[in-house]
Formats: sequence, structure tokens, C-alpha cells
Amino acid sequence: MEHKTKFIIIGLIGFSLVCLFLFVQATSSQQMLIRERNDLKNENTALTGKINQLESDLKENQRKISSLKSDRDKAAQELFGLQQKFEQASRARDELVNKLEQQSRIKPKEVVVVKREEVVLPNTTDAYWAGVLKAKTDLEMQLSSIRGELRSLQISNESLERDKSALEIDINSLSNEKKDLLRQLDYNQKLLDSMAQDVVREKNDKAKIQDNLKIIKNDNLIFGRQLKSLNSRKATLERKIQELQEGKSTVEKRLSEMEAMLADRVSQIGSLKNDLDRIRSGKALPVSEDKPKGSVELPAIVVRSLPPSEGKEKTETSASFSKILAVNPDSNFVVIDLGVSSGVKIGDTFDVYREGKPIGLIEVIQTRGNISACDIKKKSTTLKIGDSIK
Repeated sequence: MEHKTKFIIIGLIGFSLVCLFLFVQATSSQQMLIRERNDLKNENTALTGKINQLESDLKENQRKISSLKSDRDKAAQELFGLQQKFEQASRARDELVNKLEQQSRIKPKEVVVVKREEVVLPNTTDAYWAGVLKAKTDLEMQLSSIRGELRSLQISNESLERDKSALEIDINSLSNEKKDLLRQLDYNQKLLDSMAQDVVREKNDKAKIQDNLKIIKNDNLIFGRQLKSLNSRKATLERKIQELQEGKSTVEKRLSEMEAMLADRVSQIGSLKNDLDRIRSGKALPVSEDKPKGSVELPAIVVRSLPPSEGKEKTETSASFSKILAVNPDSNFVVIDLGVSSGVKIGDTFDVYREGKPIGLIEVIQTRGNISACDIKKKSTTLKIGDSIK
């Protein structure tokens, strides 16, 4: 019983330690998940700030591109106007060249006429040609200025194209970064969702562990009460065993005393048998020396001898019925006047009779020379000293 209680206590202690270890591990993992969730939230906020910054930069770049496109359109319009002016100037120059060629191809008569006219009007022809040359030089200067402006516009257009390509590259990189950030944001969101599920699962596990701990505590209390009751029962059983051992020792003492008493009685019965034999044979009984004074001697008793058959029946009936010499109701046993000398063995059973009616059943548990101790197996009434057994 003590080993079983020790094993139960050790098992309960081990189980409680395992539950405590699991509870500590669950709390530590929950704290780690909470820290990781907070880090991911901070990272998510930083990424959202970066995304907002990139979106603002993208909008600013788009505004710059739209302004550059408008500037490019204006420059293209100015270039188109300058080209028109250049074409007009080139047409005017061609007309002047054609006029000069036509004038150089005039016939001699006409030359003569012209000469006459020149002679007549020399100032008008010089002024005309001076005006033509001046107009030509002005047109050439305008053409050179238009060419310079055209070159500067081409250079500015090329720079604008380069800026546009660089801005497009920046926009593409920003869009790629935006996509990467969005993917990372989605991943972080999914990770947060999974962590939230893990946290919920951990909370559920923690609640289950707490419930199990409560159940274990209740079981521990119940087992403690049972252990206390078992210890009390053990103490009572030990006291009972001690009392039984003391009763056993007292019974053994009583048995030894009864054996001595029975031996005395047997010796007395032997002496009585001898006296009876003497009386039957007609001899006088010996007078005891220690007879008290004042005693009266009785005449010799003459006993008539019986036939052999009657004497045999009487001895058989006296031997077949024995009696109970002592009864111990507390320890539930009796002492009978049969022992090893009568062939009684441990385990033999006898029926108890009173006035010819069976009232119980006894079993031999200990034997001596002329007496035996028997355990009471059945009884319909309380056994008494003098009840016969068979």
C-alpha cells in the first residue's frame, strides 16, 4: 500500500512538472510571437510610409514630365514657326536670286535703255540695289539667328528627351519598388494573419493547460484526501493488527493455561478412572493422608459391572460427543476438549449442537495435546461453554 501511494505521489509530481514546463514554454513562445508581431507592425508602418513617399515622388515626377511635355510642345511650336519663317526667308531669297538672274540676262537694247534710264535716274537704281542688298543681309542675319535658335531648341529638345528617358527609368524603378513594397506588404499582412492565428491557438492552448492544471490540482486535493484517509486507515489497521497480536498472545496464554488445566483435569479423570476400576473390582479406595479433620468416611461403594456390550456403547457415546471449554466472542474463536491425541488436525470442521439441534460450524485453526482452538464459521445463536461438538 505504501509503495502504491509513493508511486501515485511521484506520478502526480512528474505530471505537474510536465504541465508547468509546457505552460512556461507556451508563455515564452506567446511572448516571442507578440514581439515579432510588434516588429512586423512597425515594419509595416515604415513600409506604408515609404510607399506614400514613393507615391508622392511619383506624382511629383509625373507633374515634372507633364511640364516638360508642355515645354517640349511649346518649343516644337516655336520651332515650327521658325521653320516657316526660314522657309519664307528662303523663298524671298530665291525670288531675289531669280530677279538678279533675270536682270543679268536682259538684252543689249534693254541694257542701253537701262543705261539711259540709269543715266537719267542713277540715284533710284543705286538705292534699289542697296535696299535689295540690305534686305538680303537682313534675311541672312535672320536666317543665321533662326538657325542658332533652331540648334539651341534641338539641344534643349535632346536634353528634354534625355530627362524624359531618365524620368521614365526613375518611374519604372519607382513602380518596381512600389510593386516590391506591395508584395512585401501583402507578405507581412499574411504573416500577421498567421501570427494572429498562432496567438489565438496559443491562447486556446494556454486556456486548456490552465483547465488541465485546475483539474490536476483538484485531483491532487482528492488524492491528498485519499492519502490521508489511507494513512488513517493504515494507522487503524496497524492498531488492529497490534490488538490482534496482543489478543493472540493472550489467547496463547489462555490456551497454555487451559492446556495445563485440562492436563490437571485429565490427570484427575485418570485418577477417577483408577478409583472406578478399583470400585468395580471391589477394592477399597485408598485413604488420602491429607484428609481434613472431621471428615466422614463413606462406606465402599459397590458398583455392579455391566455387560460388555453396554459398557462399550456408553464409552462410544461419551467419546463421540465433545464439548466447548471456552468461548472468545471478541476474537471469534472457541476452545474444545479435543487435540492431537484425538487425531484432530488444522482445517478439520465440527458441528456445534445444543439440545440435539445444530447451532453452528467451527474450524480448527490451532491444536495442542488435548485441546484445540477453532474459528467460528457459522452460528445461529451465541455459542456457550458446554455446547457439544461432533
